[in-house]
Amino acid sequence: MWIMFRDCACENLNGHGSGTARMTRTAQVYGAIRPIDSQSIHRITSGQVVIDLQTAAKELVENSLDAGATNIEVRFKDYGLKSIEVIDNGSGIAPEDYESVALKHHTSKLASFSDLTSVLTFGFRGEAISSLCALAESISVTTATATQAPMGTVLTFNSAGRLTSHSGKVARQRGTTVTVSGLFFERHAKREFGKALHLLTAYALVPCTRENSGVVLTVTNTPDGGKKTTQLRTDGATSVRASVGALWGPKQLENLVDLNLPFKVVPEKAVLRRREEVVEIRVEGLMSKFAPGAGRTGTDRQFFFINGRPCAPVKVQKAINEVYRTFNANQSPFVIADFILPTDSCDINVSPDKRTILLHSENNLIEALKVRMQLRTYEPR
Repeated sequence: MWIMFRDCACENLNGHGSGTARMTRTAQVYGAIRPIDSQSIHRITSGQVVIDLQTAAKELVENSLDAGATNIEVRFKDYGLKSIEVIDNGSGIAPEDYESVALKHHTSKLASFSDLTSVLTFGFRGEAISSLCALAESISVTTATATQAPMGTVLTFNSAGRLTSHSGKVARQRGTTVTVSGLFFERHAKREFGKALHLLTAYALVPCTRENSGVVLTVTNTPDGGKKTTQLRTDGATSVRASVGALWGPKQLENLVDLNLPFKVVPEKAVLRRREEVVEIRVEGLMSKFAPGAGRTGTDRQFFFINGRPCAPVKVQKAINEVYRTFNANQSPFVIADFILPTDSCDINVSPDKRTILLHSENNLIEALKVRMQLRTYEPR
């Protein structure tokens, strides 16, 4: 039997505002150790995969990109409080996959653990739809393959991700629509929506310019009782510059320069057992000119990627800002930086939401990057 102490509180011995304090504890007695039921386990683990609104939105967009979509529309209703809907023109879901599409750890991207070192798709663990089933009030999928269009099939699932119906038929061109309702009940809905919009902007900048020969990404929101408004839209161009112009206007491009920084990284001692040769890395993208007045007052427009996958490399971001401020002390740069490196030089399977990517030999990479950035500022243009 276990006894757990909780709810510690302080009481003054003399009943006044000062004096010696004593600790009072409430003991709670638990019974025998027993297994958690499977439904609770599913909800607990799903809450680690889909941790907030932005994660839910990006998981659905990644599914669309992996399906070869060239047009993706993300529709929020009441900032995501009511529903999130993602509509694409991808390959659709084949009938033989209806039963397994929402089951946990069912995927076409991996066959074994070793495949993680070479995976290039955004999704790879088969957890997104399953997790959304566990956390949302309801989820429905309407899909049609090229041979099924213009007739689509409506799929519904229970909280465990098991198919409950596939008898519904609606008009649908090739592609998939996923509608997730009642996912979050946030008190700070607009703030969470802002985070989701920032992450979707990252997908608009690099993945949508490099995947599937260019992807048109549209994000809208319909407030409760209000009109639908477009939050962002790209034109499907395969140029990062074109996407920047579409999102923020041509004026934003005036103070930006292209990033094309090749450099080499010597593996750190801990990595030498797995890789002995020097790693060649290239950073592509756009960045503010290294000149006073060319930057921004904040870091709100800094986007980082590893092999086209949006991520948040805190140490790398800090290093880039430090170098930039040696030339422009009062501002931060606009940055779009995609680190192109061998797939076995990083680990994408670090966190359940896949936003954290572990860079091997990160310290050596940062030092080499700083040197290369400083050389870049003196190169003739």
